[in-house]
Amino acid sequence: MTPLSKKHHYIPQFYLRGFTDTNGGFTIYDKVRNEFRKSRPENEFYEKFRNTTNLGGEKSVMVEDMYSHIESTFATTLSAIEKSNHTEPVLTSDIMVGLKFLVETMRWRNPALDAVYESIVQRLSIKDFGLQFKGATDKQAVEINKRIMDEPDARKMLRPLMGSLSINSMANANYDTSKWHILYQEGGFPITGDFPIIFNPKSIHDRINEEFIFPLSAQRTAVFADIKSMKQLPDVFSIDKDLAIIHLAKRFICCKHDEYLKFMINYYKTNRTEINEQFLEGIFLTLQKGT
Repeated sequence: MTPLSKKHHYIPQFYLRGFTDTNGGFTIYDKVRNEFRKSRPENEFYEKFRNTTNLGGEKSVMVEDMYSHIESTFATTLSAIEKSNHTEPVLTSDIMVGLKFLVETMRWRNPALDAVYESIVQRLSIKDFGLQFKGATDKQAVEINKRIMDEPDARKMLRPLMGSLSINSMANANYDTSKWHILYQEGGFPITGDFPIIFNPKSIHDRINEEFIFPLSAQRTAVFADIKSMKQLPDVFSIDKDLAIIHLAKRFICCKHDEYLKFMINYYKTNRTEINEQFLEGIFLTLQKGT
């Protein structure tokens, strides 16, 4: 029998490779231990047995396999964006859907949202996930649904589907596709962390057009927000974006450039009290103004 996988990444390895150096490695900063170390994507941003379930006395990594299958579609989307440049439109409808699905899947699989997921999923039903009970009466369906939703491992198995639920907003008539942008930065050293999506606090309750900034790699950043057309990104945006990633990370941050990461961590520590919701809103305002 093939042994079950142990390392279950909540940040996909294919995504982390976009922040590695030419040798496939990066520098990690541990906020809890306040230390730096060299590492690689396969050895970071995971929890042992996180997606293992035990239903009926049988251990399974079906949830991990579901994430792996979903990730295979994301890799194609990111590859197309990495190969593009600012003179070649890449944001087709398929790319937009792929990016939205990636953002929502990475949001809902993240350990930082474990408690939030549990509070939400217990208010949902199997039907909300597009599933149904064939041949069951209404009364039986209610009972079966309760038994499933009361089981922690069953709820864990539903979690990979949260990304699909969240992209339903794109079908809304008020969904604004003009907010989608890919920002290009050649030769930079941007960082990422264990919660790599910056949501705009001002739009956090907007279920249709919630704004965010999502570093896709060291050279590409996806943005869903109002942006003024600009030939070059403001320098302050790159610095503030990295400060936000450090701030939002629960524990781990990585970067392919050791010295840049150390500089940014020290800069963050010096300015820590100023990194708040207002600061995050300011990052989006910078893009709106284009200065």
